[in-house]
Amino acid sequence: MITVIQLPAAVHALDLFGTAVFALTGALRALTRKLDLMGAVVLAVVTALGGGMMRDALIGRHPPAVFADQTYLLIAIVVGIAVFFWGRTIREQESWLITFDAIGLGVFTLVGAWVADQTGLGNIGILFIAMLTATGGGALRAMLVTEIPFILKKEIYASASLFGALTYLALSTMDCSNTVIIWSVMLMTTGSRLLAWRLHLNLPR
Repeated sequence: MITVIQLPAAVHALDLFGTAVFALTGALRALTRKLDLMGAVVLAVVTALGGGMMRDALIGRHPPAVFADQTYLLIAIVVGIAVFFWGRTIREQESWLITFDAIGLGVFTLVGAWVADQTGLGNIGILFIAMLTATGGGALRAMLVTEIPFILKKEIYASASLFGALTYLALSTMDCSNTVIIWSVMLMTTGSRLLAWRLHLNLPR
């Protein structure tokens, strides 16, 4: 059983930020669907923590990060409550929100790849776990509100996570420093997601 995986301080801080961002997007979807306070909190928690919990379950990490460090859960709950009461003027397609969501995608891709690498998984395993961490929560949220998960639509979202995970593998093979790996994965994932959104680039369907 894997019990402890230490994240570098910078990665941990980014992980908390990504948790807050994804909780925000989950709670906003609850408002769009006119759910109550509990619904907003549930969608915030599921969106922010669902991917990480699935990751930890698959790799045998015990206890899952969300329970080992309850800051994650506290952030998701607080954000869900705050959005329910004060987020009704925020629209899901505002540019700053999409930018934050893209940053969160980059953060969770990085964290997923990092954790998978620390467990000794091979390259395919690292790619899969990185993408699961980044997109799993959003997929669960979509299923809860009976939508097609974002990763199954034509937009470049899961693909951006894949680009980031591939960047992680490439730089790890070249034995680059942690700082270079962290910011390169973030830049690749977030940048490709935002570029595709700005230019309306989509995968064929």
